[in-house]
Amino acid sequence: MCGKRGGYFEMLGFDEAVMAEIYKAMSISLCSNVTGQIMTGLMVTPPKLGEPSYATYMAERDEILASLKRRAAKLVAALNELEGVSCCAPTGAMYAFPTISVPPKAIAQAKTEGVAPDFLYCRELLRNAGLCSVPGSGFGQRDGTFHFRYVAIATAVTVAVAIAIAVAVARN
Repeated sequence: MCGKRGGYFEMLGFDEAVMAEIYKAMSISLCSNVTGQIMTGLMVTPPKLGEPSYATYMAERDEILASLKRRAAKLVAALNELEGVSCCAPTGAMYAFPTISVPPKAIAQAKTEGVAPDFLYCRELLRNAGLCSVPGSGFGQRDGTFHFRYVAIATAVTVAVAIAIAVAVARN
């Protein structure tokens, strides 16, 4: 699990009737639990300069963001070392979306199994390395391109272990 889930949607400059319809549509499609809603409220209204918890909040926030950035950079560097894998650094999220080259034989195998080639790749990562990733085909991608999503929010030690396992699996 990735922790608490929440979100918000802001509309500016829309007619009230349009906003009401969009709000209704958004309300039925995704609904976080109460704690997720509270966490989102806290996220969008952090302590302000001069409030007692401001300095602590800023220090904790900055360290968390710096740590996520360091882990993502290590993950992306390791992914880019793998043959047939190319990955850009995340620019604000904790997900890496590497592009993968899938050999024709694997594409044929995926077609035989009735699954997307990147699904097959992710399944093999899970089976052979215990690494959970999500096929890019679930997010939409150009025909003939393949991706997967990997989350870089684990501890630094876990990310290092995952990188080592992925490299070992890719080389075999």
